[in-house]
Amino acid sequence: MELLVNDYRFTMYNVFYKRILVIWITVAFCLLLGLLFSGLTGLVLFGVGIAWLVVNASVIFFSIWIKYKLSRNLERCMANVNKQLLRHKIIVALDDRGKISCHKVTLCFIYMDAGPCIAHLQGSIEHQEREANGWEQRMDISATDIVIQGSRTTRLSRKQDRCEQVFTRYLQRWGKDFLRRRLDWTFDDAGGNTSDPRHIQTAFCPCQYIEELLANKSPKTDIRDCCPWWSRLSTRLGLD
Repeated sequence: MELLVNDYRFTMYNVFYKRILVIWITVAFCLLLGLLFSGLTGLVLFGVGIAWLVVNASVIFFSIWIKYKLSRNLERCMANVNKQLLRHKIIVALDDRGKISCHKVTLCFIYMDAGPCIAHLQGSIEHQEREANGWEQRMDISATDIVIQGSRTTRLSRKQDRCEQVFTRYLQRWGKDFLRRRLDWTFDDAGGNTSDPRHIQTAFCPCQYIEELLANKSPKTDIRDCCPWWSRLSTRLGLD
């Protein structure tokens, strides 16, 4: 718990995730009322109204992007915590259950043996690496080797630790969906999760969730690309 509460990413999520959009909507509404009662008329009022719409839309999109970054940073924070708890067969996930209020954050502890999931995930990743290019870029972790320089150069491979990193990296996302019962098996084939239990009898287990997530995730594009969207489209169409 000390590792979690002392992490700035956890604090930033608690403070800003639900509040940032609410704060801006309140400010934008107050600005709109100020414009309506400012006494402006004609083209001046029309121009100021258009400017308000543009600024409002821009800040809303910016707030959504900030919420996305806060959520991803929280996942990395929870990965560090879960890495310490896996040895005790415990998984912790954070679920924001506030509706009107913005401070109902709940820590949920799930008893689960992660060993079978990690072992299955390791075999799946090794198979996908042989079959598909760019698979390593989708995992969103550092998988490079550690090189120790000295009288003899030593290279320590991180491959044996990589699957655990992948498992913990997406564990918060799985836990949130699991707690909200989005991963439960259903009998409806259309739009539901058809029953295919692996390590959890009632829902998607983490390794199934991560496999599907990585399979549908696009590889990271080169930061030197002037238009990443066009690069992804060209790759998909076979024009690269």
